[in-house]
Amino acid sequence: MSKEELEKIKAKIYKQVAELEDETALQMLEEAATAYTVSPSGDIIDKLTPVQQERLMQSAQQIKEGKTYTNEEVNQKSKEWLSR
Repeated sequence: MSKEELEKIKAKIYKQVAELEDETALQMLEEAATAYTVSPSGDIIDKLTPVQQERLMQSAQQIKEGKTYTNEEVNQKSKEWLSR
C-alpha cells in the first residue's frame, strides 16, 4: 500500500473518531491503538505468559462449544451469589 493510500485511511479514521460520541467505543479504540503501539505486529498474544495463553485457548474452546453466558445471565448469577 502506498504512503498516499495510508494517509487517506488515517484521515478517514481521524474523522470517524472525531465524530464518535460513544464512550465505550472510544475506550476500545484507545485500547486497540495502545496494543498496536506496544506490539506493532498487533499480536499481543506473544506477550502473554504460557498460563495466560492456555487460559485463552480454553476460553476459545468453551465459546466454540457454546459454553457462554449472556450479560443478563452473568448479572443474575452475580446477584444470587452476592445475596448468599
